[in-house]
Amino acid sequence: MSERTDVSRGWRLVGWVGWGMVVAALGALGWLWRSDRARVWESPRLGPPLVILRAAASSARATTWLVAVNPDCPHCRDVLTRLSADSTASVHVGALIVDTPRRPAPATVAALPGSPIWWDARNDWRRRWGHRVYGEVMRFDARGRYLSARVVPVAP
Repeated sequence: MSERTDVSRGWRLVGWVGWGMVVAALGALGWLWRSDRARVWESPRLGPPLVILRAAASSARATTWLVAVNPDCPHCRDVLTRLSADSTASVHVGALIVDTPRRPAPATVAALPGSPIWWDARNDWRRRWGHRVYGEVMRFDARGRYLSARVVPVAP
């Protein structure tokens, strides 16, 4: 057998192993996606264990829109700023500070527009509610019950 045939056979084996690894990785990714989708998540709610950092002006009929904000994310801050500018008496636009293990500094809270400002101290937004998109807007009724969530696209 020639040396050229042995090299060719070796490269074919490497090719099959590579394709096998790709298929295995895609299968694992599909399994993770499916198990995540099948999980029953808790419904978001305002109140403990969330920590209120700045309260909204009281209005018994107001709904609350909270933007999931990581203080280091410019997209989050942009969405919050745009929505806060459109706030009305019947809609309070505020922030839910997420993925921040330490209590945000007063200067960080003061720099965020809108109110109320809540802090997710236990990371419930991600771990218990199953949300993961920065800049996502969650709607709550006047009693703090969850209504819906939507993702606001990045402004051009």
